[in-house]
Amino acid sequence: MENEDRRTLRLEIPGCAFTKLVADPTWTITNWSGGWSILPGSVLLFWTGTIDLSGYAREMKTFYPSAAFTQKGPITTESGNGGTLLYTIVSTTPLDPLEVVTNLTGAGGQGFISFSTASGNQDWDTVLFAETDVLVTNSNITPNPDGVLQTLSSEQSGSLSPTATDTLYVMKLYLPLVSNQTTIMIPPSRVIIPGKFGTEPDVEYMMRLKRSTELSQQV
Repeated sequence: MENEDRRTLRLEIPGCAFTKLVADPTWTITNWSGGWSILPGSVLLFWTGTIDLSGYAREMKTFYPSAAFTQKGPITTESGNGGTLLYTIVSTTPLDPLEVVTNLTGAGGQGFISFSTASGNQDWDTVLFAETDVLVTNSNITPNPDGVLQTLSSEQSGSLSPTATDTLYVMKLYLPLVSNQTTIMIPPSRVIIPGKFGTEPDVEYMMRLKRSTELSQQV
C-alpha cells in the first residue's frame, strides 16, 4: 500500500429526551428530540448520520480501519423501565431503521445470520462496526424516581473491512424491552474510527469500488 494517510474518523451523535403518558402508544412531548426520530406508531427512536469520504474517494483511496469504538455521556434515564437496548452501527451501505429493528429482534443483528428474512443488503463486510448496550434500572439507587440506568452488557461486532465507499452510514437506535415508560433521556455520544487511507493496486481498487457501489445501491 502506497501513500499512507493516517486519519481518525469521528461522528458526533446528539442526546435526546422524550416524554409521554403510560397509556400513550408513542412519544407526545418531543421538544428535546435532538434530531432523533420516532419509528411511526411506536416508542422506538433512531438517529442517523453520515461520515463523508468523498474527497478520498475522488483520489481513489481506500480506507483501512484499525479499530472502532464509542464514547458516551455519563447518564441514561428511563422512568418505568423494564430493560432497554441501545444499538450503534456504522455501515458502508444505507441503513433502514425498520430493517435494523427486525434484524435485532430476529436474534441476529446486522451482519449476523438471522432467522428473520430482513437481512437486506447487510453482511459481515458491510458492517464495519456495531455496539449493543443492554441497560436496566440501577437497583443500587433507592429511590430512583428518574430511572437511572446501568449497563447490564455491552457487545461489539463488525468486520473493520477496508472500504472504497464515499460514505459511511451511522445509526443509533433505542429499543425498549417494555412499553410502559413515560420518559427517556439518552446522552450524547460519538463514534471514533482510527485508520489510514492508502492507494492500492488498480485492479484490487476497482474490484473493491465495484463491490461497494453494488452494495450501496441495494437499498
